[in-house]
Amino acid sequence: MILDGKACEYPPHFELLFFLDKELLGIDRNELNLNCSDADFMSEKDFEVKSCLVERFGWAAVYGSSLYRHVDNFKQIGKLKLRLGHKALVYDYNPVGVFWMPTGSEIMDFVVMLYEQPGKMHEIARQKLIDGKELAKKQYDAGVDFIIQNTDFGFNSGPFVSPPQFSEFVAPYMTELVSFIHDMGLPVIMHSDGNLTDILDIIYKTGIDGYQSVDPQGKMDIKKVRADFPDWILMGNVNCSMLQDMDEQMIRESVRYAMNYGGIGKRFIFSTSNCIYEGMPLESYEIMLDEYHKMIAGL
Repeated sequence: MILDGKACEYPPHFELLFFLDKELLGIDRNELNLNCSDADFMSEKDFEVKSCLVERFGWAAVYGSSLYRHVDNFKQIGKLKLRLGHKALVYDYNPVGVFWMPTGSEIMDFVVMLYEQPGKMHEIARQKLIDGKELAKKQYDAGVDFIIQNTDFGFNSGPFVSPPQFSEFVAPYMTELVSFIHDMGLPVIMHSDGNLTDILDIIYKTGIDGYQSVDPQGKMDIKKVRADFPDWILMGNVNCSMLQDMDEQMIRESVRYAMNYGGIGKRFIFSTSNCIYEGMPLESYEIMLDEYHKMIAGL
């Protein structure tokens, strides 16, 4: 199994998120919350979508959280695992443990504090680490199989802070969080869009198990990343912009490139470079999967 350090004959597939509920099953996203008045309840609509992702699209893992509601819902994770049986793994997101790209309304204050109050930045970073550990412990207790650290570290032009700043204000705390999660026996994969070339080696040295996105729109070439990190779990790289444009030939070419270099027989999880987001044509996703299955059939 890839998460246990082994390579597979062919890459498994899942996406971080799927937002085409209506196109797939005619379910409006608001219906996923119907009668969900507390954190312990998983709606039948929510389960129907996730079950369909496993049965129809062959997802090897599904997200345990309902991102449609801003509540703790850890008991849903156990219920989802029970209902899925052994058909798929269940993961959850941990976005709180380290600094990552601030929103537009916060970025000016962040940059000023970065230069003028480094001590305060470390104080905030330590609290983030505490929060990240607390969340990871709840996720472990709920029974997740692995954790996604969803932290965008890059713009398309480069990382959100300089490599020395990343080494000082992010990497030590990320290393400790990854170690804490590993001590509980869980793998952790980082999600980040953007161009991470200048900090990718720093990220790798935190001990994190894998890297999702490998964003071609951020000039990340999976061929080079695989050459530089041959044993790292890589996930993604199928260009989302091509799926959005519904260019069948380019979609298929992007699939072949990701599979060949990600790659086949290596520690690779097949996916888009982000997720199946709202507004993406479902047909494009189906073309992507068709090419993926053709390549697997040819092995």
